[in-house]
Amino acid sequence: MRVVAYYWLSTNPQDSGLADVDAQRALAAAHAKANNGEVVAEYLEMVSGQRRTWPKLAEAIAHTQQVQGRLVVANLDRLVHSTTFTALLRDTGVDFVCGDNRLANRHTIHILAAVASDKTKRISTRTRAGLSAAKERGVKLGSAREGHWEGREERRRAGARKGLAVAIPAAAKARTKKAQEAYRELMPRIVAMREGELLSMAEIARRLNAEGHQTTAARPFTATMILRLLKRASTSNPQPPAPPLVPLAAFSEMLLFRPSHEMAVAGET
Repeated sequence: MRVVAYYWLSTNPQDSGLADVDAQRALAAAHAKANNGEVVAEYLEMVSGQRRTWPKLAEAIAHTQQVQGRLVVANLDRLVHSTTFTALLRDTGVDFVCGDNRLANRHTIHILAAVASDKTKRISTRTRAGLSAAKERGVKLGSAREGHWEGREERRRAGARKGLAVAIPAAAKARTKKAQEAYRELMPRIVAMREGELLSMAEIARRLNAEGHQTTAARPFTATMILRLLKRASTSNPQPPAPPLVPLAAFSEMLLFRPSHEMAVAGET
């Protein structure tokens, strides 16, 4: 029997001891020996977070089909929680076994995946219920709990300053964008009243209010509000720069603008 071994390793530092490659290699070798076979290829997948693609698994499946062998997933463990992973094993129809779960095969993998998914949901539900009950009892959680920042006050203040430096400009940008979108249909008319009819800010505000228009805060327009809207419009749609002025000194170098006495001297010569 030709055995293609599939291993995986977590890239999360907290999972440094999870799914040791040497232990997985030993499981694959033991399965090959028990079935008078040999491991002809090995594939290692680096796993992190909610992975959506499994390129090394696809390569291992293709290799298994090519040599008409058996795929050994040395350590199934938490991979069964991924519907993409289990569907790839099930739908390709490749013959496979799992070193740490003898019940897992192409006929049962979808059942194990469903059981694992249900277990995950139950754990999540219990955790949320427990946290909610603790909050109702007045228990402080997370960074709010007593003593959490002891000895790390400066780190917290530095983080707050860094967050504000990013949040303040981002909030201002978001407000500007929101205002531009809110008055998008009204701005062409405001610009036309200002540039075409040459109305003042106060006159524009009075006309809009008379027509029943309101600000996003459901308040009447004011001259100051009109001025802000026009400034935002000019900022988002800047006018092209005017051509540079020709220096006055340049005109003196042109024959047409030479002083009369110089032209007379030039005529005599």
